[in-house]
Amino acid sequence: MASELVMPKLGLTMTEGLIVGWHKKEGDAVKKGDGLLEIETEKLTNVIEAPTDGTLLKIVGETGQSLPIAAVLAYIGAPGEEAPEAAAGIAASAAAVTTSFPSGGAAFESPAVADAGKRAKASPAARALAKSLGIDYTQLAGTGPGGRIVKEDVVAADANGAAPAAGLYAQAAPASSIPYAGMRKAIGDSMRRSWQTAPMVTHHVRTDVTGLLALRAQLNKDLEEGHVKIGVLDLFAKIVARALRDFPIVNATLAGDEIRIPDTVNLGIAVAVGKGLVVPVVKDAGRKDLFAVSREIKDLTARARANTLGPGETTGGTFTISSIGAYGSVDFFTPIVNQPESAILGICRTVETPAVIDGAIAIRSLTGLSLTFDHRVVDGAPAAEFLAAILNYLENPARAVFEGQA
Repeated sequence: MASELVMPKLGLTMTEGLIVGWHKKEGDAVKKGDGLLEIETEKLTNVIEAPTDGTLLKIVGETGQSLPIAAVLAYIGAPGEEAPEAAAGIAASAAAVTTSFPSGGAAFESPAVADAGKRAKASPAARALAKSLGIDYTQLAGTGPGGRIVKEDVVAADANGAAPAAGLYAQAAPASSIPYAGMRKAIGDSMRRSWQTAPMVTHHVRTDVTGLLALRAQLNKDLEEGHVKIGVLDLFAKIVARALRDFPIVNATLAGDEIRIPDTVNLGIAVAVGKGLVVPVVKDAGRKDLFAVSREIKDLTARARANTLGPGETTGGTFTISSIGAYGSVDFFTPIVNQPESAILGICRTVETPAVIDGAIAIRSLTGLSLTFDHRVVDGAPAAEFLAAILNYLENPARAVFEGQA
């Protein structure tokens, strides 16, 4: 009897998934564990594997469709077996993601849809490596079976200086449009719900990070050969975790009629990816030392950009950090709280600025911080005190980072 392949639930907040492309076609023989198709959720792109051996009898979910959890994607059975009819209404209720030129020109498919055929010609390992290296794998010649692009092709392309891959927005022509679907829509829906649900307030402050940068330089100078360098974000993560110990209400989450104050700090780290934003979580960051936090942030960030995070690595956060300082263009901004958390800290660019130190003018490195908080849980005074604690720790960052664990 034919078995159903259904849309899996790949995260606690997932309600539907976008079919990016199929790796197999109807009539193909499949083995348990074979990659059948790619599903994009609000957080990740996942390769869905065959649950059993057999033949792909019928594809129900088409490339470009968004389908709810448990919707039938395909049927797998014995060769020549008749596939049952798909559940009524599923195909009709899932609209294909296509768009058209605003001027009324010829319709085109979204990048995800248009690239689906090319995606199917690359192994999951090759795609993941290409994304992590910023290489457009669709432009490579594959040396695998049937011209399939394999990991070794990506390694060779990187060694030969392959052109970087264009982002989602770079792919859109000036007179075209891009689909509001998949990860982009999921992020938008999440931000809209947060904005409409929570009365949010943002405190802004400029802080002196001269001492923090000096500590970072000294730590990296003392590191052994080959050790991964400590980043500014790593130091901020430890300082924030320390400050959250002093002000646990800022680390709280709102669950219905309860404000839950956890005894651990699970730091979400906002990571920009090609099609949007992912927030992997450093679990129990307060009890880990600086070097463990640094390694975990780098690992999670790399795997977020390579679309290889597991569902459990983007859930359970209690506080989020969003750093956009690397772009060098923003002094302050208004980050939106990642529900059900109660606060988020934005870290902006660092600028060398004249400042008064002990009555004299000196050049200092100043960074803008933006703390947005849910006023249902956190009042303005404790939010201001929390920011003051961060400023105080930045004056003596070594003590804040290394003296005990939060």
